[in-house]
Amino acid sequence: MKAIFLMLAISLLNLGFIPSNQPETFKHDRKLRRSESYWGLHFDRHVEVGDKNLGATLTEEMVDSIINLARPDFIQVDCKGHPGICSYPTEVGKQAVSYDKDPLALIRKVTDAHNVPLFMHYSGVQDKNYATLNPEEARFGPDGKPDGKNTSLWGPYVDKLLIPQIKELIEKYHVDGIWTDGECWSTHPDYQPAALKEFTAKAGVTVIPRSKEDPNYKAFLEFNRQKFIAYLNHYVDELHRFSPDFQICSNWAFSSLMPEPVTVNLDFLSGDFTPKNAVNTAAWQGRCLAGQGKPWDLMAWSFTGDWSTTNTMVTPKTALQLCQEAAGVISMGGGFQIYFRQNKDISFQRDGFGIMKEVADFMLLRREFCKGMQPVPQIGLLYSTAGWKNKVDVVYHGDTKSQEGILCALLDGQHAVEVLMTAQMKKRMNDFPVIVVPEWEVLEPEMITDLKDYVKNGGRLLVIGANGTRLFDDILGVKEVKPTEKREDGMGYDHRFVQVHNKYRGITCLPGTEPIAGFYATTDFQYRNGTAVTVSNYGKGMAAGIYADLGNTYQTNTSPVIRDILIDIMDRFFDGGMVKIEGSHKVHVVPGKIGDRLLVHLINTSGDHANPNVGCIDEIPALQNLKVSVVTDKKPKTVVLQPDGASVDFDFADGMVHFIVPELKIHTVIEFK
Repeated sequence: MKAIFLMLAISLLNLGFIPSNQPETFKHDRKLRRSESYWGLHFDRHVEVGDKNLGATLTEEMVDSIINLARPDFIQVDCKGHPGICSYPTEVGKQAVSYDKDPLALIRKVTDAHNVPLFMHYSGVQDKNYATLNPEEARFGPDGKPDGKNTSLWGPYVDKLLIPQIKELIEKYHVDGIWTDGECWSTHPDYQPAALKEFTAKAGVTVIPRSKEDPNYKAFLEFNRQKFIAYLNHYVDELHRFSPDFQICSNWAFSSLMPEPVTVNLDFLSGDFTPKNAVNTAAWQGRCLAGQGKPWDLMAWSFTGDWSTTNTMVTPKTALQLCQEAAGVISMGGGFQIYFRQNKDISFQRDGFGIMKEVADFMLLRREFCKGMQPVPQIGLLYSTAGWKNKVDVVYHGDTKSQEGILCALLDGQHAVEVLMTAQMKKRMNDFPVIVVPEWEVLEPEMITDLKDYVKNGGRLLVIGANGTRLFDDILGVKEVKPTEKREDGMGYDHRFVQVHNKYRGITCLPGTEPIAGFYATTDFQYRNGTAVTVSNYGKGMAAGIYADLGNTYQTNTSPVIRDILIDIMDRFFDGGMVKIEGSHKVHVVPGKIGDRLLVHLINTSGDHANPNVGCIDEIPALQNLKVSVVTDKKPKTVVLQPDGASVDFDFADGMVHFIVPELKIHTVIEFK
């Protein structure tokens, strides 16, 4: 095999796929648990019913090459995608037309030889083949008909196919775990007769809600959520009883799509984020997973495309682009994996091998400065479970664009931000010097009380949103004079304007409340149309309000005015926080600790990553001579830029370390020793 591998390596080298300095063999000392893992690869195919000759061009040498180049902690490969057809010769599920060899047995053999754990990509709730062949066991739509794609949580699918098939994978192939796809995000309100009978009995209703306009529709959504959690608990517990070391993840469970406390014994959390605007999306999704108390990772797609049309031509990303996406994930202490496509016969696409190696080089150099890092609390951004349930009309999905926009604006102002779901905020509220409530129109009553007490006792609170601020008018020191309406006013601040196409509310300041920005009928400061932003003292703390919805505007019409308003408020709250950057706003900042080691992550967010018309990026301008100031407990002995290991000169005065970062390419970790 070594001779064959050497010949393959030489041929790939001549084609530019394998760098000449790549070591021939990589092997872990032992298989890592997912809780220990940091870097991995994901492959899936979503085999169709007519596919044949699976495994035809797949070779052991091909899998060897991937492992030796990428040096992953784990690999995930396809076994059953959304169509419900299996990419291996299953004896339990639906086979493809033909197999030239058993692809899964081959991949398992090679990964075992390298001590690389093998996880399965398995489509759970969504199984088109099963739903088509068993329409009475499919999820029913509001019209009372099977939807032809998703299985019913009230049907026997989980016991009839899912659990037996995963047991087959464990027994026959000794796979290490499963990444179940098509789960919470593919769960929709189910109008199966069994579901309706149970709902009417529990809810005490006789009329079934079939649209969001109907009474009790929110209750019906919650009923479906509880059934999904019961479904998860059932198969997770059964598989753990069968194989205690088997590791299970349900894609996007307990994430931004499902913002609830973890109530299922999953071994890790994960999700694959959108291939476009991926840097900002990774920043949001990583922060939503980081506080859930489970090992977690995020998956980037190695390509982009437009799936809104029938033309799904894909554009591969560069390694540079993927490294920028990775930086936002690993800086929050999570793991990172990349989805590469498999060919129709389940073989791997050699053209991506060089990209795998380049990203691996970037990732592995940073492992000791990232894996398991815990952020230092600075700004806590509330993700209200009640606010989310009020906002959405689906079982599980995000609809958090406005909240994501607020996070982006804060991060672009070099603020360190964590996202805290309701249960986390209740436990950790007093850890954060500043809390932001981003455009939630409904909050848990006890959360409102707790936040007001937080400010009264010395905390700093920023509430954003026309309707969201109404919940806090008493501590904001304002009175409503005009109800919320949609307008297109300009917001004026510091002799500059930004037009906001969203909701506004008219307020007047009570004595002691300071206005710091206004609404204007046009881009002329002569035509003031109300107060947009205020700040006031309350008890021992401070409260600021922004009386318009800004998040979506920052996503679609990004303006430094919104960013700078937030900077002004944060400077008033706590003098800007633990870390200050001068020289560019294209830097995201994450201060954190691994044990007693203080680390500050800097991420270069320059480039076209947020441009919807750009699919592939091959240039990210490096940032030069950034002035950095960091609050520390004591004067450090050295300040080192990692992973390069370069020490920098610094000054220390009044509890702050001041120094210059000569160049920030993609991601640098500042280590204080």
